Amino acid sequence: MIPLASAMIDLRQIPPRLFGVALESNLRQLGPDYKLNAHFVEAARIRLEADCAWMVPDSGEITTPDRPDRPEAETQAPIVVRGDASLFDPAAARALLRRERFDPPKNFLYCRVVRHERQVALAAVVRRDSPFPNAARNTLCTLAEVLAAEIERRERRRFYRVFDRIKEKIVAELRPRDLAYQILDGLQQLVGYDHSAAFLTWDAEAQVFRVEAEKIVWTKAKSPSIGREIAVDAEAAQVLQSGIHLRTFALDDPRDPSGVEGDAVRRVLDDQRAHRIPRIRSLIAAPVFFDDHFLGLLKIAAKRRRPFDRWDSDVVERFLPAAASAIRNARVNLSLETQAVQAEVRASLVTLARVVAHDVNNAVGALLPLAQQVQADLRVGCFDLAALDADLEVIIDRATFCKRIFANMLNAGSTARSGDGPVDLNEAVREALSFVDAAAERHGISIVLDLAEPSPIVRFSRQDLEHVVVNLVTNSLQAMAPAKAAERKGTRIAILTGRTGDDRAYLRIADDGPGIPLELQDKVLEPFFTTKSGGHGLGLALCRSLTWSNGGSFEITSLWGEGTAVTIEMHPFPDGAMDRDS
Repeated sequence: MIPLASAMIDLRQIPPRLFGVALESNLRQLGPDYKLNAHFVEAARIRLEADCAWMVPDSGEITTPDRPDRPEAETQAPIVVRGDASLFDPAAARALLRRERFDPPKNFLYCRVVRHERQVALAAVVRRDSPFPNAARNTLCTLAEVLAAEIERRERRRFYRVFDRIKEKIVAELRPRDLAYQILDGLQQLVGYDHSAAFLTWDAEAQVFRVEAEKIVWTKAKSPSIGREIAVDAEAAQVLQSGIHLRTFALDDPRDPSGVEGDAVRRVLDDQRAHRIPRIRSLIAAPVFFDDHFLGLLKIAAKRRRPFDRWDSDVVERFLPAAASAIRNARVNLSLETQAVQAEVRASLVTLARVVAHDVNNAVGALLPLAQQVQADLRVGCFDLAALDADLEVIIDRATFCKRIFANMLNAGSTARSGDGPVDLNEAVREALSFVDAAAERHGISIVLDLAEPSPIVRFSRQDLEHVVVNLVTNSLQAMAPAKAAERKGTRIAILTGRTGDDRAYLRIADDGPGIPLELQDKVLEPFFTTKSGGHGLGLALCRSLTWSNGGSFEITSLWGEGTAVTIEMHPFPDGAMDRDS
């Protein structure tokens, strides 16, 4: 029996003509949804004098009955049974939910709970022996309508509460990415997606969607797709801009039989298959416009819940103006970030020039007197062939060193769009270290390489990859080797390459320096944040941006007093790609 709160009406004392009104009053006073469902089921059992009453949510699965006192019931939406549980028939519930043929006996009544023209639950009452009177089914349906009205009232209240919070965030000028996640969180509360939701910005020039923000529900891990670019042909892009798409996919068939429209939506999702993400069963893809300009997509996906319907689509549509604001602000920020990245690339050349000037000057200083000595010996016709050969070897070695330095600086200064490789990861690391190995040696800091063999071949722009390595190693050197040698806070930088469990390639740069204070670890990746005197605060933000633009992931971990590590994961190139391209 359900314990009745003091303000609630005891339904056992209510005459039949007032039963619906009393039930409505009671339902409005209940809090969690699992209590709402339990009270309704008990009310149906009392009103129809049944031995058992039950309700099954239309969530796509038939599970075991659950206790009303379990808090998890609100999120799990369990079956609710009151009275003699042995009279609950899972097979009948399953058949009725699937609308299969079922001839109920006279001691069994059922009714569908319908909201917004969709079935949300199935309610039934059962007697052991005696049949129900003819008017009993109408009574059960009337009670179901009371429940549906209360569910709709709660949904509407929940919608406006979430929507008002989003509008407050827009007025408060929340950062674009934070606003995007507020919207994705709000939609999760309202439509209950159980796979993921994401904002994808559209780059018309490159014909790609870029994953700007993504909330994953099926795992607590961070999204591996942030910053990933998904190439889409012109036909698919046009389809996706034409309106909101509701798609349902067969889980056992990767092909979508719904023609061009469904195929276009499927192509946007194909990139996720490589990361062992569960298959999507149902999808809403809503185009986002600002002043008739296509900004991108708001994508909502489900994996086990019942397929999305028009009601879910209408809820998403109400959020599109807020989504447009988030994506537009993100595009503005991206444009500013791109300009900042280009400025930082050029500025970093100045820094690199200062770093290598000392080494180049030493190289030139070494070869100049040798060349002068060789010239003097030739003029007087007195020279030692062995000594001359050794001197020329030193001249060639130092000249080659200078040539490599300046060639790499020219490559790093290129502003061309990032390429797709293939790039030999180990080779790129070794080339990048030619910028900084002499500086590390001067400070007494060792750079230790632990490079996988065979070398991973990755999809990455070579100049971007080398720039990231130089920038990260330079950051470690600056943190570990302050102006005063007595204040040195580290002696070792380890650079590792390898392959992850899902066959992605990784690069890890770790030092044993001072680390990052805990209170600053959430800020170090923000553009223009710096603790260095005279710094611009774009180094780590630049590295992350270059990594994202090449489809990789960027993660920084640090322990104060122990050191800092940056791990970059990249897409592998097919085996043999370097051989085919050479």
